[in-house]
Amino acid sequence: MFVMMEYIPFTCYQYIILPGKRKNAFTWAAYLLFHMHFSQILHTISISLTVTLAVWRYIAIKHPHGRFASCILGRTGNAIFACFIISPLLCFPTYFVFSIDETIDSHAHTTLYHVNADADSALYSFNFWVHSIIIKLLPCCILTIISCILIEVLYTASKRRVKLKSYGNAMPSNGVPCTNGPLMERKPPRTNRRTDRTTMLLVAVLILFLITEFPQGILGLMSAVLDQCFFKKCYTLFGEFMDLLALINGAIGFVLYGLMSKQFRTTFKSLFLKKNVDNLELTRVTGTTSCG
Repeated sequence: MFVMMEYIPFTCYQYIILPGKRKNAFTWAAYLLFHMHFSQILHTISISLTVTLAVWRYIAIKHPHGRFASCILGRTGNAIFACFIISPLLCFPTYFVFSIDETIDSHAHTTLYHVNADADSALYSFNFWVHSIIIKLLPCCILTIISCILIEVLYTASKRRVKLKSYGNAMPSNGVPCTNGPLMERKPPRTNRRTDRTTMLLVAVLILFLITEFPQGILGLMSAVLDQCFFKKCYTLFGEFMDLLALINGAIGFVLYGLMSKQFRTTFKSLFLKKNVDNLELTRVTGTTSCG
C-alpha cells in the first residue's frame, strides 16, 4: 500500500510537471533518490513476507503436529518483525552507490541535478549481485520449490482422505455396502474442492511472483556482470516496466488472496470490519429486545 501511494506524487511530477518545466531541480533529484530507496526497501519487505508466508504454509501442511512446527508458527510476530529489520540491511549497499550529481547547462545558464550511479565504487557490482541473487532470484527459487512441494503434499493428502472415506463408506457396520446415487457421484468431494482451491491459490501466487520478480533479478544479474554499460543502455530503459511489475504485484496480490481464500476474507473482516460488524450486531439485538 505504501509503495503504491508513494508512486502517486512521483508519477504526477515525472509525467505532468517535469516535461513542461524541463528543469531538474535539486529538490526533485533528492526526492527521486528517496523514492528509489524507499520503494526498494518496501518492495524487499513485501518479498520477505511472501517467502515467510510460503515457509509457514509449508511447515503447517508438511509437519502439522510436530514440536518444531508449533514453535515456529507460534513466533509469527518475531518473523514479521525480522522481515522489516533485515530488508533495509539487504538494501544497504544501494545507499552508497547512487548519489546526486550536478551539471551546468551553458545555454540556459542553470544547474541541473541528476541521480547517477558511482560505477567506480567497489559497492557497485556488489550491490547488483545482492539485489539480483539474494533479493530477487533466491526468493523466486525458494517459492517455486515450496509451492511444488505443497501442491504434491496437498494432492497426496487429498487422495489419502478420499481413499479412507470411500473405504469407510464401502463397509458400514451392518455389512451392507453403501451405493451413492448418480447425483452424488457427479459432485466431487469437499476435500477435493478445497484442495483444488488451495492449489489454484498457490499456483497463482507463484506465477504472479515469478512474472514480477524474475525479470528484475535477471536484469540486475546482467548489470553486475556487464557493469555500467549494460546498466545505462539497457537496465534504465526497462525501469518503468519494472516499476509497473512491482505495482502489479502489490495490487493483484491482495485481490488474489481475497478471491481464492475464504479464511483470508474472514480474517480481513475480523481485523478491519469488526467494529462495524459488532455495532450492527448490537443494533440488531437491541432492536429485537425493544420490540420483544
